[in-house]
Amino acid sequence: MEPIPAPRFALAAWPAAATTTTGVLVIGAGAAGLAAALAAAEYTEVLVLARGALPESNSARAQGGIAAALDTADSPRAHVADTLVAGAGLSDAEAVAALAHAAPVLMRELAAAGVPFERLASGRFALGLEGGHSARRIVHVGDATGLAVVTALIARARVHPRITLLEGWQVADLLDQGGQIVGALARDPAGAWHRLLAAATILASGGAGALYGLTSNQPAALGEGIAMAYRAGAEVADLEFVQFHPTVYRTRDGQGFLITEAARGEGGLLRTPAGERFMPDYDPRAELAPRDVVTRGIYAAMRRSDSDHVLLDLTHLPRATVEAHFPTICARLREDGLDPAATPIPVAPAAHYLMGGVRTDLDGATSLPGLYAAGEVACTGVHGANRLASNSLLECLVFGRRAGIAAALERHPDKFALSSVPSSRVAARTAGAFPSSDWRAALAATMRAAAGPLRDGEGLRTGALSLAAWPQQADPDDPEALTAVNAALTARLIVAGALVREESRGGHFRTDFPHSRQRWQAHLVQVRGQPPFLVETIAAPLARAHAAD
Repeated sequence: MEPIPAPRFALAAWPAAATTTTGVLVIGAGAAGLAAALAAAEYTEVLVLARGALPESNSARAQGGIAAALDTADSPRAHVADTLVAGAGLSDAEAVAALAHAAPVLMRELAAAGVPFERLASGRFALGLEGGHSARRIVHVGDATGLAVVTALIARARVHPRITLLEGWQVADLLDQGGQIVGALARDPAGAWHRLLAAATILASGGAGALYGLTSNQPAALGEGIAMAYRAGAEVADLEFVQFHPTVYRTRDGQGFLITEAARGEGGLLRTPAGERFMPDYDPRAELAPRDVVTRGIYAAMRRSDSDHVLLDLTHLPRATVEAHFPTICARLREDGLDPAATPIPVAPAAHYLMGGVRTDLDGATSLPGLYAAGEVACTGVHGANRLASNSLLECLVFGRRAGIAAALERHPDKFALSSVPSSRVAARTAGAFPSSDWRAALAATMRAAAGPLRDGEGLRTGALSLAAWPQQADPDDPEALTAVNAALTARLIVAGALVREESRGGHFRTDFPHSRQRWQAHLVQVRGQPPFLVETIAAPLARAHAAD
């Protein structure tokens, strides 16, 4: 397969821009970006760009909790084993071990820093159980764990003398000099452009669930950081592995609202609209099977009942339990007139998490000098083909911290050769006309049809042809078109990866290749200008293995 073509820059012309320099530039202000910034700020000045207003991010929306082996009957080794099983043969053991062994100490540090994790009367952490885990190891703050953690990190970052937080900034392109990334070109909330130059740049821009429309993600989660990295020449990996959360409620205004995995961990049952339980017939683990299995079970039940949803039933649980464990969910559902303690919740699978991303080593370094990545935008090798529940915030914190330290220790260039950046360009393909004035809905329809939970070659090829017609560059004064250009490129990369991988594994299920194949027990890497290729491990970004067919 040929590589996905893309111009080096998303902007069709180079705008006038002011110049600012810093030690480390962090693009994104969720858990990964903030953890990276706080770690880097121990060594150098740090500039953090938030796409929207703080604390809005996918991290802040994370409900369930954080996995950590804190019980005396549990161990990091067991956490590693569960993660490897969920990853369907593609999780890198070294990355998983780094994650699991760092978790217990990190949770104690967060608690000491003021994150109000729930406790038992004895003072020990109250540990929840979620699908795919062999023990209770989920620490949580009700059903708003992500918000509690991000709020604490923001508070620390705001008072740190070496950290500057800027909200409402849109990054267009990464800047390079002599083969090294030296910062980014970004637009401030007033519409002015800035060259932000840094010894090291950390991408922490989040995932791509919003490409699918109905999603648990924030609307800005369109994979723009992946597109910027790909255009700059970075390796991106495993983008075909998209996790669909099994239980998302569609609100009255059409938005997705996630019903946490913990709802099933605490005893929630899945039923057809007629009230029949179906997961025990689909998998012996029933409602506690890994997310990809539950998602396919729900799809099968929806097809049999000719319905666009199933029911998540909590009504057999004590009302006090439902209210205590899921206060945010109860409050949101009651806004729509639904009491989850008395009425089953209509749910359906929706785009939730991207296992792939910009390929990194264990310290967040990418294949491009000067560029690091952490959080959902990165592919560390932890999640493999399917993320284990409650490993996402943990990965943000563990690898965000590692990336921040490594980035801060980058040697600062003697000078930035600004003359190497062109003052203007002629676009290979200008902004042009988008497929629809409502481009987000058009893109989402294409992605759901081509690269949803169930895929096949015909649908993927149709989707690829449709996406190839989208513009590849935008004018500097059109921020919405620029967003669309970046989003469409990431969508093309996801579809391309899914078309190349002719098997089913984890979050990637092809009805025309329904079984896993040994040849594909490897990571699929895409680089601008090169055919896709396979590698055995993610953690060595410059390594090469055999080319993919």
